Amino acid sequence: MTTACLPRDDRLLRSLQERIEPLSIVLLMPLFFALAGLGTTASAFSGAGIGALLLIVAVASIGKLAGGAIGARLAGYGWRDSLATGALMNARGLMELIVIKIGLDVGLIGPELFTMLLVMALATTAMTGPLINLVMGRKARAAEAARVES
Repeated sequence: MTTACLPRDDRLLRSLQERIEPLSIVLLMPLFFALAGLGTTASAFSGAGIGALLLIVAVASIGKLAGGAIGARLAGYGWRDSLATGALMNARGLMELIVIKIGLDVGLIGPELFTMLLVMALATTAMTGPLINLVMGRKARAAEAARVES
């Protein structure tokens, strides 16, 4: 948050970023994921838990895809770009992990729900690439990347 208060072109900002980024990527991010993993429980994958897990993943995927696509369509984009926007909404798993970890830590959700939501965040993030390939096609995606680079 410190760097959000500094001007973008400032040398101090670049110096801080060069020193803080390796620490956060090498130490803090793995530590966060390890601590999040400790909050999981295997009971979420047994009996009725697996049905609830599949329902959560399905509702989250459809909700993100539809919400992003509808918003993009209302903004005037075509169907392909709108569906791509909806598919890209699935990549927001890291923010979800932070929110559900806080919910677990303060007691708002239990370990079973935390595990289900963690799996949902990982599954929806993992399906982003295949959804983009399905919506955009590899050739269209490569052409768009080449257009952006030039």
